[in-house]
Amino acid sequence: MKHIRIASRASKLALTQVDLVRKLLENLCPDIETSIVKISTKGDRDKSDFLYKSESIGFFTSEVEKALLDGRADLAVHSLKDMPTALTPGLIVAAVPKRESPADALIARNKVASIQDLPPATTIGTSSLRRIAQLYLLRDDIKCVPLRGNVETRVRKVMEGRVGAIVIACAGLNRLGLNEKISAILPPRDFIPAPAQGALAVQIRADDCELTDLVKQIDDKNSRIAVETERCVLETMHGGCSIPLGVYSQIQNDEITIDAIISNLEGKKYVRRTITAPLEQAGTTAKKLAGGLLADGGQEILNQIRNSRQD
Repeated sequence: MKHIRIASRASKLALTQVDLVRKLLENLCPDIETSIVKISTKGDRDKSDFLYKSESIGFFTSEVEKALLDGRADLAVHSLKDMPTALTPGLIVAAVPKRESPADALIARNKVASIQDLPPATTIGTSSLRRIAQLYLLRDDIKCVPLRGNVETRVRKVMEGRVGAIVIACAGLNRLGLNEKISAILPPRDFIPAPAQGALAVQIRADDCELTDLVKQIDDKNSRIAVETERCVLETMHGGCSIPLGVYSQIQNDEITIDAIISNLEGKKYVRRTITAPLEQAGTTAKKLAGGLLADGGQEILNQIRNSRQD
């Protein structure tokens, strides 16, 4: 096996995720040699406002993918939720390793056990439109403010009292060993996560047959089905990271259950659906669910959001 150059964002979490993939590959091929090609992405450089205000596609991934395409790297590790649903020509996701927790977590400066326990008018830092919408569904008195930056920075801003709380993915906290900071885990069927949250994507060039044969061995079948189902809902709704959509898939025995929600930014209008189907019908069921969301008011919500960005 040749030396493998791995492209990644340079954050501590991104490099931790690379190390997880490296260890999986080393278990298969102990004499494997790897190096990291660190990439600065637009999403890392621009932390000025709510993420949903960006019109960029592949805000955190496109420059990493470019390193694969131009030959600077052989493999890339992404947070799958950051990837556009339309895959880049010439590249494939060769593996989706076993998924970490898809849930969101609440971190608060004061001891609380739920969002409902937060003091009145608490300021919550988040730049996710999905999180903002679901927070306002639960509490119309809170105030959401933009909060970007790496995981450690966001946690520190809570501890310093710059915000009252944050909502952040459990997966990143777990991978960084910061799970002791969690005040409450938000059950994913109640506070629905982003499509593919908690999952990693191992991406390579489509014509690299030798590396494909190795990397596909770390693919986790159920994790891939679950996240591809969630992303199918997102794709059918013609959305990206900047729409207020939550989707969560669970596989049990030979069935898949999909929970999804779309809400306007104020949390005043929302559509939520749950559907269970045989596992082999995951893709068609995802499209059916997405169509129902759109028909029952989701399209109107999306139109309002897109019109507001043009004003």
